[in-house]
Amino acid sequence: MNDHEPDIGEIITGMSDELTHPDRPFTGQPHTDQGERGKTMVVGLTMRDICDCFIHGICLASYGISPPGVYERATAGDGTLNYNDVYGWDLDQLDPLAVMQNMTCEIERRMGIYPNVPKAQFGGDIEETRRKDSP
Repeated sequence: MNDHEPDIGEIITGMSDELTHPDRPFTGQPHTDQGERGKTMVVGLTMRDICDCFIHGICLASYGISPPGVYERATAGDGTLNYNDVYGWDLDQLDPLAVMQNMTCEIERRMGIYPNVPKAQFGGDIEETRRKDSP
């Protein structure tokens, strides 16, 4: 039994050790695509919609990298992105996992279930916490 909390390096190594086999377990943190959130079935979207979400994911991960206006249009979410927006700049500067996370959040948004995580619950006395945090 492992009695310590894994560090980020162990988490990333564990993710990459699983490869992409469809029968691998959902062992990631619950709020991630590799955890409980990742078990959500995609419903009501076309393949074109998924491709659009991929483009959206790239553009949302492009702050400070993409040409002027691309990131801003991605954050507006108003359907003004174009597949051509991902050409002509260095995609090697993007974080592939950020693209993936942005894409899946966009898929959830289009399915009408974003954010697809349980509501955070505070387990203590809020007034006591405020007193402790006050100068």
